[in-house]
Amino acid sequence: MIPTLITRRSTPLIRSTGNYIARPWSCQQQSNRVYSRFRIPRKRSEPIVVTVAPKQSASLFSPPVRIAGPVFFGITASATAFVVAAIVYDRNQVTFWQRLRQRSSWLRNTDELPLKEYVQAKQAWIRERRQEIMERARQRLEQLDMLPRDLVRAYLIVVDKLASLTDAERTLWAIIGINLTVFGFWQFPRMLPFMTKWFTHNPASKNSSITLVTSCFSHQEIFHLMLNMMGLYSFGMVIHQHLGREQFLASYLGMGIGANVASHVLSIATRRYRPIMPSLGASGAIYGLLAGTAYLYPNSSVSLIFLPFVPIKMGYALPAMMGFDLAGILLGWRRFDHYAHLAGAGLGLYYMHYGPQHIWQPLVRKVHEIRGNSNKDY
Repeated sequence: MIPTLITRRSTPLIRSTGNYIARPWSCQQQSNRVYSRFRIPRKRSEPIVVTVAPKQSASLFSPPVRIAGPVFFGITASATAFVVAAIVYDRNQVTFWQRLRQRSSWLRNTDELPLKEYVQAKQAWIRERRQEIMERARQRLEQLDMLPRDLVRAYLIVVDKLASLTDAERTLWAIIGINLTVFGFWQFPRMLPFMTKWFTHNPASKNSSITLVTSCFSHQEIFHLMLNMMGLYSFGMVIHQHLGREQFLASYLGMGIGANVASHVLSIATRRYRPIMPSLGASGAIYGLLAGTAYLYPNSSVSLIFLPFVPIKMGYALPAMMGFDLAGILLGWRRFDHYAHLAGAGLGLYYMHYGPQHIWQPLVRKVHEIRGNSNKDY
């Protein structure tokens, strides 16, 4: 029932914040002039019934939320990452086999190679690529005779160091470089509105789909950046060597996006109990790498940031960290995105158990068949 206010005509009505309130005539003359348009005729016989608008509930003024669009975007982006990675992987494998068959005549009629010989051939190919890179660097320096010798020597040392990096080190340093670049933009005050809009995921924002990806590479605080990059290099090295470059990149991006999607949905579902908070960082993907490492090597030891001098087995460290995030959700802690942490760990365990055999290998075979059929058509 809508409440009503009964007043006499001798009392003017003044609008205040959407409601009507009564104000006596014994006020200042200036107020009479200002609110003279609310003056009511002076008949005192009949009361005036004024309807007072009820106060709106807080839920009606809550920001609009979107679930279907971001979820669909996250699934599409993750699937696209895996398809592109499978295409690149198949192309690299075909190129590698073509080089092997050009050098070894007995490989021209077979598609199988023992693992030991395959690894030796891959290492020889990497050494050749390194020599080619160094030769190109020397040829470029020969064209620049005016450069000092010390500068030339330093350039060759840097090129040799870069050429000697493994595939895992190159991949991880590239991801670290992207995160450092985004962190650098956060340090410019004029860039804060742009970075907040496009590199922070806010479930209540209209552009909450693209930030599912960009926020995975965004860090505003130096401690947050250092902690995540240390985890990326430590656990990412293990997962990269197990999966390979293309599968690692697809799974890393998929775990980061998937963790953000889960956080998006759960934040909206529990917005009556927990306020919707924007989030950023690669913590969801790092938790996925941590969970994958614990799945592969549960007896290996790790030192947590809170206990740096106490080695803990991965099989115990992962449940402890997941329990910490679960407690953060139940107790209402708002410092970390606990939803993204738990989702990233769950995705990491799921993919390391199910993904390589039931997702990656069938996808690569399907891509190889499609590319083979298209090459035959041409």
